[in-house]
Amino acid sequence: MRLTGPQYRQLTEALLDAFPTPARLTQMVRFRLDRNLSTIALGDDLTEIVFRLIQTAEAEGWTVQLIAGARDSNPGNPHLLAFAQQFGLAPATPSQPELERIIQTTNSFLDVNKWRTQLGEIEGQVCRIEIESNKGTIHGTGFLVGPDVAITNYHVVEAVIEGEQGRTTSQGLWAVPGNVTLRFDYKRLSDGTTLDPGTTYRLAKEWLIDKSPMSTVDNQPEPKSGVPQSDEMDYALLRLEGAPGTAPVGDKPEPDAPLRKWIKVPTQPYHFQPDTALFIVQHPQGEPLQLVLDTNAVVGLNENRTRVAYRTNTLPGSSGSPCFNSNWELVALHHSGDPNFEPAHKPAFNEGIPFTAILALLEKRGLSKKLG
Repeated sequence: MRLTGPQYRQLTEALLDAFPTPARLTQMVRFRLDRNLSTIALGDDLTEIVFRLIQTAEAEGWTVQLIAGARDSNPGNPHLLAFAQQFGLAPATPSQPELERIIQTTNSFLDVNKWRTQLGEIEGQVCRIEIESNKGTIHGTGFLVGPDVAITNYHVVEAVIEGEQGRTTSQGLWAVPGNVTLRFDYKRLSDGTTLDPGTTYRLAKEWLIDKSPMSTVDNQPEPKSGVPQSDEMDYALLRLEGAPGTAPVGDKPEPDAPLRKWIKVPTQPYHFQPDTALFIVQHPQGEPLQLVLDTNAVVGLNENRTRVAYRTNTLPGSSGSPCFNSNWELVALHHSGDPNFEPAHKPAFNEGIPFTAILALLEKRGLSKKLG
């Protein structure tokens, strides 16, 4: 990969912003790239050292690894995120002028750098779920809500829940807990080359903290015959082996690298207003992490506030994704698309579970303290 002149300058500025001291830069290069900075780039000041570091990486063909390693070391840095997006190494967002317009439209108090910082942190907290079943691989999305706790849809892991009991789903699927992989930090270049297979975690021995199935109403096209019950929230709360939330991003972190952490659950009910923004961070069809923005997304809630409809786009594999408002506050768990599959019907909406409805059920069951 050859950088253009403007890209060279952008990467130099991003690295200087992310690693403002020689010690931090030296640590990143040693731990993330297994290289010695003092033998790669000498200079009178940090700017010259960074310039020569990029020069060597480009000459030896590891520029992409430099970008990825820097991002793993400082995932919340907005300048590194913006630069990495050019190469498919971070969820794509609109160009700077359009992104500024979107942010100002949805929340005039946010600035682009703060918005990107929050996205960079969330990026490391969402995972691709892979389940090897008797009929092939099932893909879904999940995300951390505690140090060792993740949430996804019930229907994503239903084959595992049933398989552990010696049963199959209605589609004849079964799997066992050992067949489940939760993959964080999966990165692939825009040309399809896998750069980072990610950091993987398995389910703990006592892996299923709680579950709530889908409703039969969920599969009905509009107008529906009723509403889901308060215990039909289509979620599964999973305990992981290890604690990714209290570990740094990547498998070769520096001693003082920032921790991955987890997505904060809401403490107050969220009031969905029609035609307001809703953002979804997802692994559609098992692809690397993607961000979908829609500033005119929310359609509305159903009668008992157990489902919210929105226009934000998703694909199979997006089930279990976190949905956010314009402040990057978690508001819903994405679970399905428009269930009307008639050939002449144009899908009109996607659907999620308001997170306050999930929390209400967990509170009723005495399990809310399981979250971070």
